[in-house]
Amino acid sequence: MSAKKEASNSRAIVLGGGGVTGIAWEIGILAGLLEAGIDLQKADRIIGTSAGAFVGTALSAGYDMHQLFEQQSQSNAFELSASASEALIGEWINAFSIGGSDPQRVGAAFGEIAKKNPEPVPVIERRSAVMARLVTTDWPERLQVTAIEADTGQLHVFDRSSGISLIDAVSASGAVPGLWPGVQMKGKLWIDGGMVSTTNARLASGCERIIILAPMPDGHGLIPGAREDTAELSANAEVVLITPDEASIQAIGPNRYDPERKSAVAAAGKAQGKNIASAVQSMW
Repeated sequence: MSAKKEASNSRAIVLGGGGVTGIAWEIGILAGLLEAGIDLQKADRIIGTSAGAFVGTALSAGYDMHQLFEQQSQSNAFELSASASEALIGEWINAFSIGGSDPQRVGAAFGEIAKKNPEPVPVIERRSAVMARLVTTDWPERLQVTAIEADTGQLHVFDRSSGISLIDAVSASGAVPGLWPGVQMKGKLWIDGGMVSTTNARLASGCERIIILAPMPDGHGLIPGAREDTAELSANAEVVLITPDEASIQAIGPNRYDPERKSAVAAAGKAQGKNIASAVQSMW
């Protein structure tokens, strides 16, 4: 289904993008909150973008967050390391320049990058990495996953009624142009749902209480970031925006796609989660 506002008197969790370290940080936050007695698995809507699609799958499936936290310290033979070259970063910056304040134009510009770089790593290797991260291949009922159609730049939201596999949806949601291959679904090419907005937090509009986990909270170019989205959503809802604290920023380091940092990032996230538990509890 296409992105649209959905009226609902409910609680939503928004999980944003941020590479493999973003996954570890979000897992750490959730584990820290759970240790403090706050279980976000009870949310009515769980919206995942890129890294957040992986974490959202586990959260909505009821997976043990303590176990998932422990797994961040374990080696994963299928995990791929990557880094964005200066040339690729320049292409990303140019995409925002081309699109200006129009999200679809920005998305289409990123689509062009993906089409020019169809297989930065072998598709089979990327798919193996995706499958190794997922705790289930069954669509959880409350999960919504974002991805961008490469040709049009339009943001779409997929769920269990969309007629595509969870593996394909999550893989597409994290298909960073130039780093990972785009994903073919229903005869179309799909790319990372976080290339325009790293959280797509406005999709939670209509919910009464919203928690946003944003490993990358800033906007890019003329496109608003999570902080601007939070301000807009706060007009009609209680909203808590959680971003990496200083310890988490240091643990993430300069390359958010470095799997060697997972353990340290998860630990920093867990400590942060316990520190902010009272603020989350007061609204949740």
